Amino acid sequence: MAKSLDMFQNAYGSESIYITDASENYDYSAKPWYGGTKTIIVNAAMADGKYIRLPEATVKNAGLHVKVVLGIAILDDLYIGFVTSVIQGGAVAVGDTDEGAGSSLDYATAIADAGDGILRVHFNLDTVASAGGTGGTVLDFWYPGVANVMFYRGHLISEINDPTLTAHFENTAVNA
Repeated sequence: MAKSLDMFQNAYGSESIYITDASENYDYSAKPWYGGTKTIIVNAAMADGKYIRLPEATVKNAGLHVKVVLGIAILDDLYIGFVTSVIQGGAVAVGDTDEGAGSSLDYATAIADAGDGILRVHFNLDTVASAGGTGGTVLDFWYPGVANVMFYRGHLISEINDPTLTAHFENTAVNA
């Protein structure tokens, strides 16, 4: 019985997960996360082309909140998202390579609506279109209890001047 209780607590309680190996893909889609807050702290410069797959949205995981925090800049392309769950929400990016006083061009927003079919967010440190991914970037994913529906908010930090975020949202499966 205690084993079952431990599983229940891990499924519903708050938990922090640390990613310290930058050379791997991370697939959390099989995790029994049904509620609470799960914080994934990325403490490694994720290698180019790697991904973090989050659990798909289901009726059972209503109320789950997954937060992804990038503690260090990624090396280049990083993808975070889903295979079937559609992202709805938006992101705000702040970028400035010289870290001086920002101008109005150093801020960007991007919005994803349900009909857009967005499955993942994309970061690339070298492009204005997928800016973000520097340490301090925080992504919030909320599970509303509807199959394949995901609510998203991203606060992106970038070392790129004048980010646009025109390629932040993509309708490709995260593991593709």
